[in-house]
Amino acid sequence: MRLFRFFGVMVLTLLALMVTLAIGADQQPVPPAETASAAESLQARRKALEQRVTAKWDALIRRDFAAAYSFTSPAYRKLYSKERFQSTFGNKVGWKRIEITKVDFKGDDAATVGLNLYVVYNGFVEGKPIDMKTYVEEPWVYAEGQWWYLMEN
Repeated sequence: MRLFRFFGVMVLTLLALMVTLAIGADQQPVPPAETASAAESLQARRKALEQRVTAKWDALIRRDFAAAYSFTSPAYRKLYSKERFQSTFGNKVGWKRIEITKVDFKGDDAATVGLNLYVVYNGFVEGKPIDMKTYVEEPWVYAEGQWWYLMEN
């Protein structure tokens, strides 16, 4: 009886081992080259997005609203004119520079970009502008092969 039990345990152990090997055979480890390629792809996407964000803000700093408008999403531009876009900005704030602090991808076609925005505000005290820094998060979408600012109205 002991011999029968011993062989029964051995058979069950071998079956469990075979099932484990069969399941593991379908799950191939990702080669390091593919992992590096994915990281490079993510880095390239981030760089392209950061360039677009910087270019948009460079246009706003120059108060070139036509150029800044060109970074808004195609859907926004179908609904709103350049004049409407420009009218959303007042004249009390002067943008000085930005500093991108965060890029958070939400899949392949959306991201949130966090940035420090350095401004001069001309509205509190007569004749005395105030330098300020604020944090802004902007939504961006990827469409038609390009990153676009998702302007919210």
